[in-house]
Amino acid sequence: MTINFYLDSRSNQTEKNIILYLRGLGKTLKFNTGEKIDPKHWDNIKQTVKRTYTGHPELNSFLNTLKERIIKKIRLLNVENDLITYDMIKDQVESLFKIKKPIDSKKLFYEAYNQFLDVKKNEKRHRTIQKYNTLLDHLKAFEKTKHYKLSFDKINLSFYEKFTAYLMQDLEHSNNTIGKYISCLKTFLHWTVERNINTVIDFTKFKVYNEKTDIVVLTEKELMTIYSLDLSNEKTLAKVRDVFCFQCFTGQRFSDIENLKRDDIKGDSWNLHTYKTKDIIEIPLTSLAKEILERYKENINPLPVLSHQKTNNLIKIICRKAEINDPITLVRYRGHERIEIVKPKYEFITTHTARRTFVTISLEKGMKADTIMEITGHTSYKTFRKYVKITSKVKHQEMNKYWKKPSHLKVINFK
Repeated sequence: MTINFYLDSRSNQTEKNIILYLRGLGKTLKFNTGEKIDPKHWDNIKQTVKRTYTGHPELNSFLNTLKERIIKKIRLLNVENDLITYDMIKDQVESLFKIKKPIDSKKLFYEAYNQFLDVKKNEKRHRTIQKYNTLLDHLKAFEKTKHYKLSFDKINLSFYEKFTAYLMQDLEHSNNTIGKYISCLKTFLHWTVERNINTVIDFTKFKVYNEKTDIVVLTEKELMTIYSLDLSNEKTLAKVRDVFCFQCFTGQRFSDIENLKRDDIKGDSWNLHTYKTKDIIEIPLTSLAKEILERYKENINPLPVLSHQKTNNLIKIICRKAEINDPITLVRYRGHERIEIVKPKYEFITTHTARRTFVTISLEKGMKADTIMEITGHTSYKTFRKYVKITSKVKHQEMNKYWKKPSHLKVINFK
């Protein structure tokens, strides 16, 4: 048996296939090695790749190894059989060239993501799952729009640059919104690595944008205007107003207001098992908070909570009726581009404003940050700080409190 390598002379391509010729028993077998090369880099006499070809050691090693494996298989056939046939040799050599069915890497990526979603549905809140689903939609749209086939081995820094550019330029998302989606993506990819689904860890270098942004809070006067607003002829708005004000008077998340039960109210306190962090918090109920609860004492639920989306829509209408319409400018960044958003204040009010309003007004009234954190359930000041809007009033109070003129200091007249 003889084994030789020749280039495919029938090909019109610049690079030609390297063909293995196996001659013996009066017949010749031909196999495509799957490798290609420009004839100028091929030595026909030695049947090897010339040194002019970058990567010649690896390709020559591959061809030599292939030749040795065929020789070994033929030798085993001779040992195990009294007579070997052409078909026996053909079967053995063909087994070396059988192409395994390629793994659909794109399918693997999305199957893993759907598995991730199924697991997280039992662990995370609905709003978190919504973020994961939105990220999935963005990934699919990015793949289609930018012709970038997604697979774990392609989730690298090049992908990161292209994907963030897509979110920034095509979808016009701000840096912080992009950061939110990159954070979700990293969570998913960490999950795949931990389960040996994925071994590529380039994603650990992905930057998560988290720029400080302006927050909107209500002043105490604005809050009390909303609280005392006459909505007697608009029952739905009145209910939304009461729930929103209860949030402002207790500093709690909307999800915890939704889950409030009568058994949670013990005298002047609300014993809260937080929905997000699973902490247990005792929240003192002020006269204003108790007054709202009293309005609904005949109802099954302590408060008439509507859906989150509907509440956010209606609270803007309520604030507009309360004439909370001073122009507000919020600054966001898209890459290095500064984006100014100017709207009347009521347009920016959401259920999340209530929690921030509680923190800010409490600080204005002189409550200690530690006390406020005990009530809101914040365990780190870094997180708590995001809810704080240091108003001009607080700055003046603090400056005047700590920078009073010493009583013993005489008046100095400068000429």
